[in-house]
Amino acid sequence: MHLLLGFIFSYISAVGFAMLFSCPKSSIKLSSLAGAIGFVIYQVVGDLIGDGVFLKALAGAYFTGIMGEIFARKCHMPAILFIVPGIINLVPGKGIYNTLYYFVDGEKSLALINLFDTLAAASAISFGILLASALSKSLRGFKFRKPSRRYDWRKKK
Repeated sequence: MHLLLGFIFSYISAVGFAMLFSCPKSSIKLSSLAGAIGFVIYQVVGDLIGDGVFLKALAGAYFTGIMGEIFARKCHMPAILFIVPGIINLVPGKGIYNTLYYFVDGEKSLALINLFDTLAAASAISFGILLASALSKSLRGFKFRKPSRRYDWRKKK
């Protein structure tokens, strides 16, 4: 049940951020879908591995980036229109808030712990998008050939 609620609320929040960023109307549904599926992946990986913040943020950002690249090719639009509203759900806002709260409150050890967790999540998000973009760029020139154009090494000339 929590996966379904996470999907719905992350879809709605991605729609809001896509509208805030003035994305074209034709890209809002797909970018929100990419963000919602990425957030569900984030939750599933979090349920599987426990408290680790890096791997679940990496997996969520990677899937959001891959879907953003796929949707960008299908719709002939820049991938950033699909990726940025999609990763908003993964941004560690609570960690940033807690870090600043503990610094202001004078609890430096708790502030540093939250700071490192927040930096790990932020770096995992950027690394996941980087991996998705690198995979997309490496497959850009790849084309499937028809069987008639393949070289048959068994034929003798």
